[in-house]
Amino acid sequence: MPTRRSLLAAVLSAAVVLGSVTSSAAGDTAQQTPASAAVLAQLQTILLGQAASHGDPTPTRTLAVATSSHAAEDLVLGSHDGQAPVPAYLLCAKGKFDFDGLSAPHGSHPTGQAPTTLCLVVSAQGLGVTGLSLGQHYPVLRTLGTVQDLNVQPVLSAAVLAQLRTVLLTQAQGTGDPNPTRLRMVAATYGAALSVVAPGQGVDGDTTPVFVLVASGHFRSPFGLPPIPGRPRLAPPAVGTLWVIVAATGGGLLTDGGSARAPDLGKLGSVQPL
Repeated sequence: MPTRRSLLAAVLSAAVVLGSVTSSAAGDTAQQTPASAAVLAQLQTILLGQAASHGDPTPTRTLAVATSSHAAEDLVLGSHDGQAPVPAYLLCAKGKFDFDGLSAPHGSHPTGQAPTTLCLVVSAQGLGVTGLSLGQHYPVLRTLGTVQDLNVQPVLSAAVLAQLRTVLLTQAQGTGDPNPTRLRMVAATYGAALSVVAPGQGVDGDTTPVFVLVASGHFRSPFGLPPIPGRPRLAPPAVGTLWVIVAATGGGLLTDGGSARAPDLGKLGSVQPL
């Protein structure tokens, strides 16, 4: 099935029949098996990547339902392309999105309203995106089957949690506080993590799985001014939060930094103590 990138649903709210099911979809909604935990993780990465590319790397209400391609397309696009239906997943998210990367069909006119809902049709075979919709209304996914939450944090073993704690404590000691408090972590993608801990760096669509580690304390700022010849070097101001981003695979440190205020890790998922 070809990817339907140039969609009326992306620019005309009237063309997006969100929240309703057509009669053709009703006859095509044989219950599909809900996604496994491993597939949910892949679907989450796909949805977060598309959300980031359309302006919001930390969307909320990220849900999925296993259904057929026809039922998914009828629900969010208002019609399907006529090809034989295949097993698919419908993924949706709430956020503040834009139309970057989508072209308007001939004769259509953008409404001027920024879309707040992003939906993807993803084929179960190969997990390829075959349809994309941007609009104002979140569809009623339960009409298609069992709704699953994509914002699922991995279950980490005690050994992995101990390794992450060691990484965070080592960085804390190296930046001036060997006894930090409120050690915590959350799993995310690299782009989403940067958008929360370092929002000034802009939106990054990198979907590499990572762990974000955060501690509170009295740390040396990593952003001190460069030395000026002939003048004493000023001590950088202390910061109250240290954050560290490590790769979920291999555990290598990707970046770290400090901030005056603790980042809102809840935007990334369920926060776990370390």
